[in-house]
Amino acid sequence: MARYVLWWAAAAAVSGRVSEEERRDGGAAGVMPPRPAAGRAAMAADNDRPPLALFTAVYDYVAQGEDELSLRRGEIVEVLSKDANISGDEGWWTGKIGDRVGIFPAVYVTEEDPLAVEPPCVSFSQLKLEEVIGVGGFGKVYRGYWNDEVVAVKAARQDADEDIEVIKESVLQEARLFWVLQHENIVSLKGVCLEEPNLCLVMEYARGGPLNRVLSGRKIRPDILVDWAIQVAQGMAYLHVGAPMSLIHRDLKSSNGEY
Repeated sequence: MARYVLWWAAAAAVSGRVSEEERRDGGAAGVMPPRPAAGRAAMAADNDRPPLALFTAVYDYVAQGEDELSLRRGEIVEVLSKDANISGDEGWWTGKIGDRVGIFPAVYVTEEDPLAVEPPCVSFSQLKLEEVIGVGGFGKVYRGYWNDEVVAVKAARQDADEDIEVIKESVLQEARLFWVLQHENIVSLKGVCLEEPNLCLVMEYARGGPLNRVLSGRKIRPDILVDWAIQVAQGMAYLHVGAPMSLIHRDLKSSNGEY
């Protein structure tokens, strides 16, 4: 089955905390997020807990066991418990990244506002832009190359009467929000270019193209359509109740999904 990813626009989103009551009821989407994997690390996920404790990974860590959590420098970790009785050892915490739950060494993270973490900066000279693959309110999206990798480059629209510094701050804010989203059904951010006038986001490239084009081009088997629908729901559930901060998409349509 193909992997389906959602484009998410910060300009069309509302962020904020979802209450514990809303979370238990399935959040704004009315659907429940995927349950974490079973095991000692998941014990903390099922208990009522205070507002999210968000930490940022400062080093890479490769999991050494099935109940451990791999960390990538810059990733946002929701700490579920600091209790050694749950993690099994002093100096180890239980945390969650996306829908993954596991234990990890506490010294690998620091408490920091996720939106204060700067995404990787990309020099425009490293980008090679090819054809336009999409146009939206943000601007044009190009297929391109960055370090020999195929990427989608989302170039910010710039109106002549708009302050370039305002546009730059808007691009940076969207990059920060994209950077904290880590889910297989949400298109991922590679980096951001803030070199005037070339303000753009460097994104994961989905080779299958927009869903609306795929649906109009050929007959799709029902089991594949159901699989895609499930993946859409999983991505939306993550935005609503699984992400570090709860978000509302507000622009879900077939042209904003790719596979």
